[in-house]
Amino acid sequence: MARTGDGQLIRATPRPGFARVFAWYTRRLLRSRFHRVRATAGTRQLLHALDADPRPLVICCTHASWWDPLVGLVLQRDLLPSRAAFSPMDAAQLRRFAFFRKVGLFGIDPDDPASLAAMTDYVADLAGAHERFTLALTPQGRFADPRERVRVRPGAAAVAARLRGARVLCVAVEYAFWQDQKPEVFVHAAEALADAPSTAAWHRAIGAGLQAAADELAARVIARDPGAFDILLGAGAGRATAANPLHGLWLALRGRSGEIAARREPTSAGARA
Repeated sequence: MARTGDGQLIRATPRPGFARVFAWYTRRLLRSRFHRVRATAGTRQLLHALDADPRPLVICCTHASWWDPLVGLVLQRDLLPSRAAFSPMDAAQLRRFAFFRKVGLFGIDPDDPASLAAMTDYVADLAGAHERFTLALTPQGRFADPRERVRVRPGAAAVAARLRGARVLCVAVEYAFWQDQKPEVFVHAAEALADAPSTAAWHRAIGAGLQAAADELAARVIARDPGAFDILLGAGAGRATAANPLHGLWLALRGRSGEIAARREPTSAGARA
């Protein structure tokens, strides 16, 4: 294991078998802690299209929760299965949880100014060695409430500029309660386009793209319209979600739904009191 300092980093040691088992465990964990994982209409199709693209891919995600990398891992395994995925992690944390190296995480020191150059060099080497290379990272560099304005650090832009021809995806993730006793995960993805292949241009594009993705997702979560989302994980469409499972079963036996509406439907003028 390489030591950090002067821009050095801890390299990933991917183990496909371990990654499959860890993804299986992560999927079970998400199912137990969240009611559903929902993606905005079109997100699944965009990720499927990117899975078949031979060019490098940089995925920039908002960072609201500890759950973010686990959600990202499941999305990557389900929707980008043919891509070789890597992600940076704080080197101090990676030393504590070294098994993350087996799922493609590498360690950097975010407070070391030389780490940016070391990371871009390492990522360029990985892109040359792996077909359909993917780098997923959180450019905000810290946990940030989804209502905050997005401010990004330069690492993602430097990588995008170094990987000529790379596609860049901005992904917003939120966690909110709708009608169920458990929270739900909401995801929205959109491609970022820079007006020039420079670090500065990509920095502007990624910042604007993440803000736009966060705003779009927030609007759809607030609207509470299930039809605006596809269900990626959890109870499938049409399955009842009762506040009380026994009551839901009784209603189902009587041919009625125990599902609680995610939002109150507007009443017509004639139905108003």
